[in-house]
Amino acid sequence: MIRVKAKRNSNGKPIRVEIKGHALFAPPGNDIVCAGVSMLAQTVIFALEDLVRLKVPVKIKEGCLLIAAPSNMEKKKADKFFLLVETMLLGLKETARSYPAHLVYYEEKSAP
Repeated sequence: MIRVKAKRNSNGKPIRVEIKGHALFAPPGNDIVCAGVSMLAQTVIFALEDLVRLKVPVKIKEGCLLIAAPSNMEKKKADKFFLLVETMLLGLKETARSYPAHLVYYEEKSAP
């Protein structure tokens, strides 16, 4: 099962997204759930780096992807970061609704 954990700051903005596990929907190479989650997350990373020109702290390894908000972003880039990450989270939440046995989504908020 894939587990998506989004951490939000006290203002409700997503500051960290951790994606772990494998969907086990189908054999490796044929798993549409894993492929969809991977493509969605990686496209957001590419957009942040190539279109927004924002160096984002990212860790990628087999079965794990971590995206974190950079500590010092100018407002214009921060707005774009949060919009892109919220878009990714929307896609992940909807995928979790469609494939609840293969993907779980949850959030936690930072203490004020």
